[in-house]
Amino acid sequence: MSLHQRFEGLVECIISGPQLHARWLNTFSFLEYIGFRKIVKSQKAESLSAAVLAHALEEGRHAMILKKLAIKIGGQAFDSYAPEALLCGEAAEDYFQTLDHACDEALQDQSEDQRAALVYLYVTWLVEIRALDVYTHYRKALVSAGYAQSLDGLLAEETQHLGRVAEELRRRDPDFAARSERFSALEGELYEKILSAFEAEIAAQGVLPLARTA
Repeated sequence: MSLHQRFEGLVECIISGPQLHARWLNTFSFLEYIGFRKIVKSQKAESLSAAVLAHALEEGRHAMILKKLAIKIGGQAFDSYAPEALLCGEAAEDYFQTLDHACDEALQDQSEDQRAALVYLYVTWLVEIRALDVYTHYRKALVSAGYAQSLDGLLAEETQHLGRVAEELRRRDPDFAARSERFSALEGELYEKILSAFEAEIAAQGVLPLARTA
């Protein structure tokens, strides 16, 4: 079974129950929040550009959009990022942190400022490629299930920013072709790991048969 098929089956099960659906949404809100937090922490104030600041604000706004949807579907219990309000929150954070640390480690031969810039760009590029794929398939599932929620604005912003980041990476990193391939392979492994965690969690709740994860 392909990763796309696994994801589609997973989403069908998740959106069938309000509490599980809210935990799922809140987890992606949490990931957007982590992205916002990482941008803020990684940038020096004296070199913070308007473009990077705008990106941080976008990530924060996306976290809020998804948070509000989680609360709308599941209630006030989802007005936090407490472990019980997330779906595999620890695994979700591990995905982001491991990707960030791996990129940082692979770029140790760069100067401090260049490394910081490239880590920010590569992690952003990788995460937004994945986010676009996940949100696009999730949106289709929502429409099929008759939900009125729209992610069109969020998807448009992710698409625009991805284009800008890819252009900046090609400009700044002469080894982009080879390096991007290695980082993409790593991200794919991490994504499969978190997908398996989601499957195992909902299977444990009796929502998804374990046979679907085979």
